[in-house]
Amino acid sequence: MGLFPLVSLIRRPRVSSLIALIALSTGSCAMGRNSGDYLSFVASHDAIRPGMSIRQVFEAGLADYLIKAGSKNVPGSTVPEKQPASAECRRHVFDVHYGGGDPMRRAPGGFSVRVYCNMNGPSDRQVVPEGSFQTAREFLEGLEAFSVWGTHMSFRVESPPLKIGGVYDSYSFTTDQAGTVATVSAIINQ
Repeated sequence: MGLFPLVSLIRRPRVSSLIALIALSTGSCAMGRNSGDYLSFVASHDAIRPGMSIRQVFEAGLADYLIKAGSKNVPGSTVPEKQPASAECRRHVFDVHYGGGDPMRRAPGGFSVRVYCNMNGPSDRQVVPEGSFQTAREFLEGLEAFSVWGTHMSFRVESPPLKIGGVYDSYSFTTDQAGTVATVSAIINQ
C-alpha cells in the first residue's frame, strides 16, 4: 500500500476519528507510573528524611521533580492543631511553584514562593512579598528567607497526571516548630 491510499483513508471521518483515539490513548499511556516524570516524583519522596529543612527537601530532589514536571506547585498549609496561625489568618499557605517556561523556545521557567493568608487563590492576600527566582540555585538560596513561614505545615506533592482527567498519586510531609521535616507519608496511589 503506497502513501496515497493511506492519505485517502485518513480523510475519511471514521478512520481519522480512530487515528485520533489511538493517538490520545497512546499519549495517556505515556503518563503512567513508568514515565521518567513519575520516577522523578518517587525519587523526590524517597529523598526526604525527618530533620531536613525545607531547603534540604527541595535540594534533595523536589526542585528537580518540579523542573522535570514543567509546571507544578507544592502547597503547604498550617496544620489544624496550630490554627489560627495569627490574629489575622486562620492558616498560612506556603506555596512553591515552578513554571512559566517556554519548551518550544527552550526558555527555562522559574520558581516562585508565596505565603498567603487563609487560601492560595490569585486574589487572596499574601502575608509577605512574593519571591521569584530564575534558577534552582537562586531558589534554594532564597527559600531560606521564607523558612520562618514553613513551621507547623503539611505539604502535599502530586505526581504527574496518571490518566486524562486529573488522576494523581501523592505524598505529604509535615514540618515541626523549627520548620524541619517531622513526618513523611507513604505515596498514596489512586
